[in-house]
Amino acid sequence: MAKVVLFYPKLEENIEEGQRILLPMSILTVAAPLAAESVEVKIIDQRVTDNWQNVLMEELKKEPLIVGFSVLTGKQILYALEASKIVKENSKAFVVWGGVHPSLLPEQTLKNEMIDYLIIREGEKSFLELFRSLANKEDISKIKGIAWKDENKNIYINAPRDFICLDDLPDIPYHLVEMEKYIAEKTYSSGKAGREIAFYTSRGCPHNCAFCYNQNFNSRKWRGESAGRVVARMEELIKKFGITSFNIQDDEFFVDINRAKKICQLIKEKNIKIEIASSCRVDYIYYRMDDIFLKLLFEAGFKTLFLGVESGSPRIQKMIHKNITNKQVLIVAEKLQRAKINAKLFFMVGFPTETVDDIYKTTDSIWQIKKQNPYIRIPPWRVFVPYPGTDLYQLSINKGFKAPYSLEEWAKYDFNTVQLPWIARKEKIIINNVIFFVRYLNIRAKKLKPSFKHLLLNIYSASVDFRWRYRLFLFCPEKVIIKLFHKIFDLAKSLFI
Repeated sequence: MAKVVLFYPKLEENIEEGQRILLPMSILTVAAPLAAESVEVKIIDQRVTDNWQNVLMEELKKEPLIVGFSVLTGKQILYALEASKIVKENSKAFVVWGGVHPSLLPEQTLKNEMIDYLIIREGEKSFLELFRSLANKEDISKIKGIAWKDENKNIYINAPRDFICLDDLPDIPYHLVEMEKYIAEKTYSSGKAGREIAFYTSRGCPHNCAFCYNQNFNSRKWRGESAGRVVARMEELIKKFGITSFNIQDDEFFVDINRAKKICQLIKEKNIKIEIASSCRVDYIYYRMDDIFLKLLFEAGFKTLFLGVESGSPRIQKMIHKNITNKQVLIVAEKLQRAKINAKLFFMVGFPTETVDDIYKTTDSIWQIKKQNPYIRIPPWRVFVPYPGTDLYQLSINKGFKAPYSLEEWAKYDFNTVQLPWIARKEKIIINNVIFFVRYLNIRAKKLKPSFKHLLLNIYSASVDFRWRYRLFLFCPEKVIIKLFHKIFDLAKSLFI
């Protein structure tokens, strides 16, 4: 039977030592139906494969029918194109791309001569049907959820496929990857030693955040595995690989609150001793989670929740459709503190129409949160990047943003390279300084061993508090000294996140 190679491109040039590497779930789930039908599948994860070119070339000698790629916007496109070129120049295999970027911009993506077919949105059924049709040289024009081009380079986008019931999917073929490369030795929840793995229980999100790819890619549709299947998969990973902690990577785990409750109850009933970290919405905790429910979460192992606050400016909150208030954030932080659940709050900056005053309202909000609970984590802010298919994408274009005009241009696209014309020089200085200094608000939440350098850090943290309280982010000459201090003492990044 014909063979399939599934390739997961790296996301960045270099991977730092100790960096967490998540399972390539996008290709593992596509591999599952193939493996269930005894199709030979080889997975190449460029992030963890030494001499990946040689490995790919060896697989091409076996004459696979398809080499498939999972691709996000940004540098992953660059590395996927590099590998696709090798496939085209050294084999007769069809090159098939799937993932978020090809799904959002199929016509532009398929114009590239290295790519033969696209999988649009979820790929498990579409990829399997495309494989069968190509293997049997059958008509592909009726396969839902794919795009293709004929010999004259005319592009066709077939009818979309309905979303998949996750409980109907075959078991994930973990044997196709080296699992040890994806198991972290420190848990995200508590930072303690353990064996942690990325874990997925649902897809999509029903909400309408104006910056999020889910608006288009998942059409605001949420689908979750049943509670029983989720816990059974946890038990499988615990038994086979000694997993002690799960880092849930769902877009939104808590959409079905009854499902979440049932998962927690099953974990307790089965006496499964684990730690869990997951994202959650502020409004879910505020409206739908009382102290009894949060106690159940904690007892089931949920030690950390990630909350996307994004902005402290009411105007920006409304513009990006967060549907939360600063008061709600404070109340939620207090509820989590009572429940002994760690909270990590994420913020974003650089939205179109955002002003310096909006930014300062966000720093003020963070200051109030940290005053109430100094143990809450505030990671460095993320910078907004216009993403195709979102509400803010067209607004960004209206405000002067120049969208990449080709697949190759999208390969250069990330928050380090994108030009946001609405951010003036003064605003850019403030943003850079806030991103730099926010890490020092976390120092006193860390249990640092007594030492001279940590004493200095705590002293400096007090001066950062002064800056934060009085919005002093425009002129910060001590950054040079602090950077030198870090270089001398070689402080780990994990000290600040």
